Amino acid sequence: MQEGQQINPADSLTLAADLNRLENNISKSKKEYIVQHLRQLMRIAAVLPVIQFGLAQAAKAEYEANWESLTKKQVPEWMQDAKFGVYTHWGIYSIPAHGGPDYVKNLYAPRADTKGVYSYHREKYGDLKDFGYKDFIPMFTAPKFDAEQWVGLMHEAGAKFGGICLVHHDGFLLWDSKVNHWNSKNMGPRRDIYGEIVRAVRGYDDMKLLATFHHGRTYGYPFGFLRKEEITDQMRRTWDIFDPKYNDFYWGEETRDAEDFRAEWKAKITEVIDKYSPDVIWFDGLATSMRSNRPSEQDVMDVFAYYFNKTGKKGQDVTICNKHAGDFNFPERFGLRCFENGREMPADIGPWFLIDRAIAYPWSYVNNKKYRDGPGYHTRSLIDLVSRGGIFLLSLTPMGDGAIHEAEQRIMRGIGSWLKVNGEAIYATRPWKVYAEGPTELMAMKKTSSGKLKPGWDYRKDFVADDIRFTQSKDGKTLYAVALSWPEDGKVVVKSLKADSALRPEKINSVTMLGAREPVKWNRTAAGLEITMPEDRPCDYAYSFKIN
Repeated sequence: MQEGQQINPADSLTLAADLNRLENNISKSKKEYIVQHLRQLMRIAAVLPVIQFGLAQAAKAEYEANWESLTKKQVPEWMQDAKFGVYTHWGIYSIPAHGGPDYVKNLYAPRADTKGVYSYHREKYGDLKDFGYKDFIPMFTAPKFDAEQWVGLMHEAGAKFGGICLVHHDGFLLWDSKVNHWNSKNMGPRRDIYGEIVRAVRGYDDMKLLATFHHGRTYGYPFGFLRKEEITDQMRRTWDIFDPKYNDFYWGEETRDAEDFRAEWKAKITEVIDKYSPDVIWFDGLATSMRSNRPSEQDVMDVFAYYFNKTGKKGQDVTICNKHAGDFNFPERFGLRCFENGREMPADIGPWFLIDRAIAYPWSYVNNKKYRDGPGYHTRSLIDLVSRGGIFLLSLTPMGDGAIHEAEQRIMRGIGSWLKVNGEAIYATRPWKVYAEGPTELMAMKKTSSGKLKPGWDYRKDFVADDIRFTQSKDGKTLYAVALSWPEDGKVVVKSLKADSALRPEKINSVTMLGAREPVKWNRTAAGLEITMPEDRPCDYAYSFKIN
């Protein structure tokens, strides 16, 4: 096949014939490698014509495959209204449940023994020549995975969009894929995990579908902490990451050409778009991947144009998240700006942006996991973010068998209980003239490991009743003021609404507390809008006033 030549479906038949001849005529040692490689080509051949046709059609449609055109796509109104989403970090790494989702990267680096993964693995599972990362897959049967329960919990927590991490850095796919056979339908659970999640999300008329992809970092990932000078002949002979049979799972320079990885990255994303049509897509680690052309920047733009054009023809308003991790994945003006737990997020951030956070760290479930923060911490974070024009994305960390830990269920239900009372001050609101007042500063410059000062955010601060966050209805007729704590003296003073304030509305007709069973007393003075709290608290933390 010549370079640049397109594959058509008939090539699959030729490859199949070649496969049969090889099985009869070559030695067993070479056959395993070549047969595996041809099967991989057959899988890609089956989907490439569809991808090529779709991308060609996209070039003729509304969005072209360049940033100038793609940046015209605005953040949808539904996302501006949604405010809160939930997804999961769950996969093969959840079985050993040690260190986090980077288990495979830490495993094949005995010298570093980062997070104690190598020593833990040897003690519990044996030497790497006998038990590698792939050997967890038969153990990943997910007997307690229930998409209805997962999504039901997300919905109970008040999430307006939800999904899962479809593939983490290890490259194992949680959907029924024809592109790569290392997927949850073909092995492990033998179920289309994402397909089941899709059906559950689509069962709620007030939820949108999220897909997150982390496999931009898969190429070279298993070898990430292993120095070349440390690789011995024995490792090459006995470790599975060097075995050609597994080179479509353990991607890297030692095993597979980067051009193959580029083609598969593109095919995987396109397959999910075609099969499941998510409403929002989030990527991790593409900035560094694109610098190495794995995938190339043009690959990324091709897929994005295809996504926007295909969903647009169906009347589906979608968006793509643009993560900041030292650099934005894509041009800053493109998509929904995202900051991991507020890391390096500037103080003057404005609409629209997103922060993502694990419900408890590390990002996946680990043995004896500690849950440092309760629902109040996450809820106050949500309130502050929404007041600034932000959106909150929270990740669950299900256990290896597919069950969600009781502590995570309690946290989720706690968030949901608050939103049932106060959701009017959150959903479908817009930032007000000022987002906040009060003494507690959340942003501080923090030193990185290299000694540089960069913005960091601390939502574990002890808030007081004077810490107030504002939102307003889309028509601007209703203002919401949320006090982040209960006042000891029973009174809240909203200073931004004092009688002579330049921010003040001309007239305040009424003040009510959301969820309160009795009216509140209020008075507007030169000091501010003074509100006397009712006797009974309508919720456990953060109290919302509706001001007409």
